[in-house]
Amino acid sequence: MIALAGIVLLALMGHLRAQTCTVTACAKGSTCYETAANVMACLQTIPFNQTWAEATLNVLTQSLENFGFADLYFNTGPPYVISLDIQGELANTRTMVEAGGFATDLAFQEHVQTIFQKTIDAHTRYSKPKCYNAVFIQPFAFDMRIVPDPDKPVVNEPRLFVMRNLYTDTYKQVFPTADIDSLIGKEVLLLNGVEFTTEISSWGDTHETRSNNRGVRFNAAYRSYLYRSAASYNVVPIEDLTVTFTDGSSVTLPWMASYGSGMADVATCAAKPTTGAAPKVAAALPSSRRPVYEEHIPEQPLMEELLKANRGDRRVIVPANSTSKVSCFAQSVTPSDTSELADVRTVLVMKISSFSPEGEYIDAWTRFLTDVQTCITTVDYQLMVVDVMQNGGGYVCLGLRTLEMLVQEYYDDHTKLQMHYDLPHSKLMDAYIGVVNAPNPYPYPQDVEQILDPATQQSFVDGRAYYYPGRNVTMGGRVSWRTNYFALDCREAEALPAGFAPTKFLPRERLVILTDGTCGSTCASFTKIPQEADKATMVGAGGLWNENMDVSSFAGGFVCNPGYLSLLSELSNLPPFPKFLTDQSWQFGWAAWYSAKMPTRPVQFTEQSPLQRQAFWGFPHASIDSSVTTDMVSALYDSVIADSTARLAVLAQASQTSGGGDTCLLSDGASSALIALVVVFGVVAVFASSVAAYYIWRASNGRSKSLSRYGVDSEDLLSKA
Repeated sequence: MIALAGIVLLALMGHLRAQTCTVTACAKGSTCYETAANVMACLQTIPFNQTWAEATLNVLTQSLENFGFADLYFNTGPPYVISLDIQGELANTRTMVEAGGFATDLAFQEHVQTIFQKTIDAHTRYSKPKCYNAVFIQPFAFDMRIVPDPDKPVVNEPRLFVMRNLYTDTYKQVFPTADIDSLIGKEVLLLNGVEFTTEISSWGDTHETRSNNRGVRFNAAYRSYLYRSAASYNVVPIEDLTVTFTDGSSVTLPWMASYGSGMADVATCAAKPTTGAAPKVAAALPSSRRPVYEEHIPEQPLMEELLKANRGDRRVIVPANSTSKVSCFAQSVTPSDTSELADVRTVLVMKISSFSPEGEYIDAWTRFLTDVQTCITTVDYQLMVVDVMQNGGGYVCLGLRTLEMLVQEYYDDHTKLQMHYDLPHSKLMDAYIGVVNAPNPYPYPQDVEQILDPATQQSFVDGRAYYYPGRNVTMGGRVSWRTNYFALDCREAEALPAGFAPTKFLPRERLVILTDGTCGSTCASFTKIPQEADKATMVGAGGLWNENMDVSSFAGGFVCNPGYLSLLSELSNLPPFPKFLTDQSWQFGWAAWYSAKMPTRPVQFTEQSPLQRQAFWGFPHASIDSSVTTDMVSALYDSVIADSTARLAVLAQASQTSGGGDTCLLSDGASSALIALVVVFGVVAVFASSVAAYYIWRASNGRSKSLSRYGVDSEDLLSKA
């Protein structure tokens, strides 16, 4: 089947050898623009090189002997049913290479990317070489929202509109006859003849690797559908986009391409030769101290002046342009019956755009955690919203330490948030343990991350202590050996910031984590840990409006790359690890992190929905004016604050009506029902809804203390790891 797919691709692209590149070379440091057809023709002139392709397959094949999920992918089971034999697909690809099955390098690169896209895992990513530095762009962005209709109050369906992006005017220069201005503000019905939700979602399912959850993939695809990186995505074919509007009109638009220096240049594709002695520590080691493996999401920071412009109710505490990646403001709540019932006067809104602050790790950690401390100790607040939308991860220990500063149980006992990891046994790791026997998977733990024994809370005495006897595990119907469980050693982060003493902790119903689900890697730890332990209220933004969404993505644990494997091979006195002959990016999931709630399952293969959802898709993106998306996010904060205040008011009234019982015993389903009552009937019905709340509370507590989102008692899902 794989070979047949390659033959089909060859047939589609067999004519490309004759094409030539007529695009003007772009100066270094510049961005140039052309028609997509001309840029695609240039990319298709990069000749297929069998030696390069075989070297690429050698690196990928030997790397994946250490892949943490290799067995599980044979059959992941629910909720994300994926069946994939990656090594088998690479073996078939090698057969195609040897048979001359690729007409161009682009055909080979697209084929390899297709294999790894099937993992739907941003930690396991293959990007094309640097000579594919082109992006295919449309001249507008999407603006999806729910428009209230007083005549149809039941209608709750998102609608899609066209808005300007940063390339609208440039597109008109490349295509002078295109009447783009007349399209802005129009409502979209179909994309390429298909309902817009279906089209965007389908494209995300076959191109986006951000998450194995469809709703989260939709959030990512909502922007990338119109902004397609040739290095990161499959881009063949790049066909004109037909947009049909609700007024019956339609337009067909070609794609524009932006590109940089070296595009389609074979010399830029080639790997750069190394000179001098090899460094002891590779420049990109897998580590929570060197957060090079976070998923790259182009940052478009919120604009400080718009967050506080004409807003006398907002006080900036840490500005949005902080290098720590932490910012916050305090928002006063207008007094009302709802806010009084909820006991909410001031709300702290803290944005964590990344867990990768700039600078050397100890200085960066200190600056990050000091800003967190400043946020949570400067003003008195009764509700906190932590925004981690589009946070791609970073230093794992920073995420864990931040949770300790926000949740009392974690502050009192850091072991309550420690994650259990393991690694697959492999020939390379067998040799490394046999020769080096270091107590960490990383050869130089002072430069990278250290692990510890969760049973003793001390470092392992040597490598054999965590590697052997190991565990005989069945994943995906296949049996293999894996290491003993281990945890991260975050004692350095736990000592920061120096002298920190919390002034208050909020209960879970007053600690809100706002996520679009693309929050991943370290950010997945930050969201999943308190969600599984019910220590915070999760609010999800966007997604497919008629489906569940997850709160995070690519929660696979540590990742690895060829540079690190090469170092392990050298230290283990093994033959040199194979090297790429081209300058591309490749990494894969190495260690697995296991769910505390379902301890036999890696967290990445669980789905845990937020308690509440916000009809919001105004995500910042590199293609959109940040002033526009800042306004959208600012309004989202107001909406989250209003909904959270209403929820707290209902819970407070329910507690009073039921005789002062513990409101924390309300199930997620009961809480959602109460919120719905407030939304439908208004704040004036709070007392009436509290009566309903009491009976919902009684019904839910008559069966169990809390109900999981999976429809079974959460107590049945909890067990000791």
